[in-house]
Amino acid sequence: MIPIKPEHVTFTDAQWRAIWEKGGDILVSAAAGSGKTRVLITRLIEKVLDETHPIDVDQLLVVTFTNAAAAEMRQRMADALDEAIADRPDDERLRDQLTLLNKAHISTLHSFCLHVVKQYAYLLDIDPGFAIADQMETALLREEVLDDVLERAYGDEERRDVTYAVADSFTSDRDDGALEKLIEQLYDYAVVDPDPIGWLKTLPRLYEVEGIRSLDELPFVSILREEVTDVLLGAKSMLREAEKIARLPMGPAAYIDTVRSDEEMIDTLLTAVRDESWEEVHERFQTLSFVRAASVRKGDADETLKKRAQQKRNDAKKLVESFQKTLFHRAPERTLDDLQAMHPIIEQLVRLTIDFYEAYNRAKKERALVDFSDLEHYALAILTEEVDGKIEPSPIAKSYREQFEEVLVDEYQDTNILQETIIQLVKRHAPDVENLFMVGDVKQSIYRFRLAEPHLFLEKYKRYSDSLTKEAEGLKIDLNANFRSRKEILDGTNDLFAQVMDEEVGEIVYDDEAALHYGARYPERDTPVHMTFVYEGDPIDQWPKEEMMPARIEARVIATQIEQLIEDGAEVTDAFSGETRRATYKDFVVLLRSMTWSNAFSEEFKKAGIPLHVELSEGYFEAIEVKVIMSVLQTIDNPYQDIPLTATLRAPFFRFTDDELARVRGALRHGSFYEALQQYEQNDALTVETKRKVTYFLDALSTWRSLARHSSLNELLTAIFEETHYYDYVGALPNGKQRQANLRALQSRAVTYEQTSYRGLFRFLRFIDRMRERGDDLGVARYLTEQDDVVRMTTIHSSKGLEYPYVFLAGLARPFNKMDFRASYLFDQQYGLAVKAINPETRIVRTSLPYYAFQAKKERELIAEEMRILYVAMTRAKEHLYLLATLKDPESAVNGWIDAASESEGVLLPRYVRATATSYLDWIGPALVRHPQFEPFLPEEAFLESLPMKSKWSFHWYDRVQFAPTEREKREEDARVEALDETYIDQIERRMNQLYAHEESTTVPSKQSVTGLKRMIDLERTESEEVVSFAPSIERSERTVEGERPRFMQETRRLTGAERGTAIHTIMEHIDFSKAYDAAAVTTLLQQLVERQLLTEEERKAVDVSEIVSFFDSSVAHELRQSQRVYRELPFTYVYEPDEGVEQLLQGIIDCVYRSEVGELVILDYKTDYVSNEDGHEQLIDRYTFQLNTYRHALEQITKERVDRLLIYSFHLNEVVTLPKVEDVKE
Repeated sequence: MIPIKPEHVTFTDAQWRAIWEKGGDILVSAAAGSGKTRVLITRLIEKVLDETHPIDVDQLLVVTFTNAAAAEMRQRMADALDEAIADRPDDERLRDQLTLLNKAHISTLHSFCLHVVKQYAYLLDIDPGFAIADQMETALLREEVLDDVLERAYGDEERRDVTYAVADSFTSDRDDGALEKLIEQLYDYAVVDPDPIGWLKTLPRLYEVEGIRSLDELPFVSILREEVTDVLLGAKSMLREAEKIARLPMGPAAYIDTVRSDEEMIDTLLTAVRDESWEEVHERFQTLSFVRAASVRKGDADETLKKRAQQKRNDAKKLVESFQKTLFHRAPERTLDDLQAMHPIIEQLVRLTIDFYEAYNRAKKERALVDFSDLEHYALAILTEEVDGKIEPSPIAKSYREQFEEVLVDEYQDTNILQETIIQLVKRHAPDVENLFMVGDVKQSIYRFRLAEPHLFLEKYKRYSDSLTKEAEGLKIDLNANFRSRKEILDGTNDLFAQVMDEEVGEIVYDDEAALHYGARYPERDTPVHMTFVYEGDPIDQWPKEEMMPARIEARVIATQIEQLIEDGAEVTDAFSGETRRATYKDFVVLLRSMTWSNAFSEEFKKAGIPLHVELSEGYFEAIEVKVIMSVLQTIDNPYQDIPLTATLRAPFFRFTDDELARVRGALRHGSFYEALQQYEQNDALTVETKRKVTYFLDALSTWRSLARHSSLNELLTAIFEETHYYDYVGALPNGKQRQANLRALQSRAVTYEQTSYRGLFRFLRFIDRMRERGDDLGVARYLTEQDDVVRMTTIHSSKGLEYPYVFLAGLARPFNKMDFRASYLFDQQYGLAVKAINPETRIVRTSLPYYAFQAKKERELIAEEMRILYVAMTRAKEHLYLLATLKDPESAVNGWIDAASESEGVLLPRYVRATATSYLDWIGPALVRHPQFEPFLPEEAFLESLPMKSKWSFHWYDRVQFAPTEREKREEDARVEALDETYIDQIERRMNQLYAHEESTTVPSKQSVTGLKRMIDLERTESEEVVSFAPSIERSERTVEGERPRFMQETRRLTGAERGTAIHTIMEHIDFSKAYDAAAVTTLLQQLVERQLLTEEERKAVDVSEIVSFFDSSVAHELRQSQRVYRELPFTYVYEPDEGVEQLLQGIIDCVYRSEVGELVILDYKTDYVSNEDGHEQLIDRYTFQLNTYRHALEQITKERVDRLLIYSFHLNEVVTLPKVEDVKE
């Protein structure tokens, strides 16, 4: 019985049902922004707090998609329990729940499987002390095992010939890389199945044709019938449109009979495809012929209408006739011959894959390793047993069914078949006690490349009912109220997807239940969706072609729009206060389908002066700083490699010029560059500078090669960075933080490599090379925090689950990536493997019938997924959505959209238009031409009726010349390559030699940190004669005296006090002052910060949890909880006069400023340094009075308000210290 919803409750009726329904399996279809997480948490809490039938938290199994989501859910439950305990302080059971929460099964499915395997490892043939292998170790082990498997196969006399046939079919003449990749991909597909070897053994059946009398007996032919039917219906739709045009006034009426004849022929073909054998269908297509079109005399019809009708008919003919050259080109009996010839090759490929599967498992067991796939399969083995030849739930599975009162699965649309099997084993199945609660949105299923299976969600959604009756398999609930976005964005999204998404193309009907309904409360404002079209226009000769590429033009358009919005004081609604505020850069995001345009955007935003952070999931090894160090490592490993060696010599720390490199080569024209360098060193005519460079390099190389032989990679890289100062160097370059993060990541990967069973520089470099050859690049290291005020640029995939006030969705005309369809093989979880037919003697490759079928199926799946990806992108926007596309010819594009839309018989665009789209614009264009606001952009002769739409759009058309580099920029570019005019040389020389009148002021830094200023004043006080440098250091902030020490240096020794202090400050920056934290809550928070890459694992371990807990028991924590406003990590810059007439720019960051409950303005600083317990207060006052009073003067000058108190919280003393206010901080 669902309780009555109280009037004050803000949940929608559907949310209320999702919280309270029980008594069966429940599927919640939660649209974007529908408050899913809040519903989940409330459902869990209500079950725990239920006074009639309470459930303990360890009786729940909650499966999340990511560790971060699990940590957030656990924290929210802890917060809710804290609130409940505050209301019911005498309830011991509630206090017990907090203790149980640490052991509760709220995790990813991998983590739950790990728990199962650890607890019951004694039932398996594995070492109970097993370790989880990381990605690097599994890749290295896979490579080693696979090499061994292939070597043994080539040496097996019985299987040698067929193994060579497999190699000839799938590899180049150069190496076995393609075959190795194929076997690994087959393995990855297999292990997603509950029975990997069983799945692999089914693959050859697709090619078993012995005894087959008709191709119809082959399972994939049904796919081909569906594909041919779809194409024929598309052609028929085009012919109907041609007939409509022919019937118009002044239309080519003579074409009517021709087109009708064509339609009748297609109807005959459609009937044949439905009812006749494949051989008969093949014969019909081979003999089909279109009638000759009737002639239309000049003057009898309008020429434009005549051409349009002709074009429509010709397009239809091309679609139908294309089958004669593809699908029906080869005779059926020859097709059977192809399949028969491929059968032994597929059988051997499967044998090789099974051999690899078994050898890889043995290798992991020998090393006591398991990977994530193993966890799922081992858990499956524990949860099942064989009974009378059938697989049944084991007693352990039944015990979990007894334990778990509810099994809740988040992001269910991204589940695969193996994970579904495990879930079904631990859920209850008896009527009235079914207890599976699934939440997801199939419209946001965008992880098919990870072998997610959205059909698991879809099949249940179709079978489940709207109410839990005895006959119902389960209950489905739609959450479609969106609390994220403005109404205009929802209307725009709904109007688009109502025209393009249905079950046939998008795999789900976009009806009112699927549509987004406005649930947020934004201030009224006119905020249309912006659609910007940039067209190529006239050729532009004065600029290089690359300057006018769509990537650069769209980047300039977006940069200009962001710049204008910032200048105009654009406002957004603050997520926390609900009040409007001025937009800043961090409110903007640029979304792309892939990041191949990232360099162009980075360069254009840099020119515009707009800070841009690009979140790359690949491209790590292309980063220049990584390439430099990789070249150094390759040179150390083998200096006889010319390209890495010359790259190393050109590096900033050796600085060989092109002229010097040419002279080196000239010293020994034959032989390696290294030998030439050694020869060159003996040249007596070398200049002192060149001699120094050569000697320095050869000495450094000798030292590093010796270190590489006797030390770890970690120590080698440490030596390189410390001796060359390259880490500091890149930190001073543009985007320095990112560059340093990349170098730290390289060091971290080297450390991870050496934690495996593998060692040595050569093997590490070989692993990286093989990874790059397979296209397995790495994402650049992350360093950005949520507080950084920069525009974000990321992929649509990476943005899933996030939201942004301003979203710019670019590159909408870029074609979908269909590179997979160029490979010689395709995979499918249901049907297996399709390969192209290869003649082993002539090496001629033909597209086989199974390949045609798989390609058709995969293209349909790709179209459906791309449609969902577009949906995810548009629903990231909270308040403003900007779409951009580049057109070659706007007139042609609009006419194409009109033709596509005019064939619609309702709201939905024609199926073939949607199914054959090659870019997002192929959906957006035909949908928007029917919008009433698009009418001004339609040609006068357009015959198109608008659709009634709720959405508001603003259309912008720009010729790309409007965003070409300006003439001023062109002149500046030209000036950079012009020779210096001789007449200016004397003038420049005079200016360079001129003495500066205020020379003394140049010895005072123009910009200073507070700690740097204090050091200078302290030095003046001691009247020391020692020479001290006060040059600005490369530091992240004033509090980190040593700067951010690279991870490789953190790995080799314990964290310094400064680094531990930085970790504490990071925690205090992200902790919620409004809550009370116990040890469990702090531990959860620290883990969240590690998962978000805001803390390292070493920093987490260095933090004493009790110190954080003690802070929340302090008086200042109580004040913070009651405070009116809190500002954290508050940066300031103001002008300071150390001496009369001399000004310095003083910079600093205040840890915390808050307005107390009584209105006092308080500065709070955190300190972690050691002080004695006896006079610790006095030590802190002596050390930091200057610093905090400097903060006070800055804050008072900037805010024009008085600072009432200066406080320090000492984590060493666990006490609050009040500091005196001093007027002259220099005294």
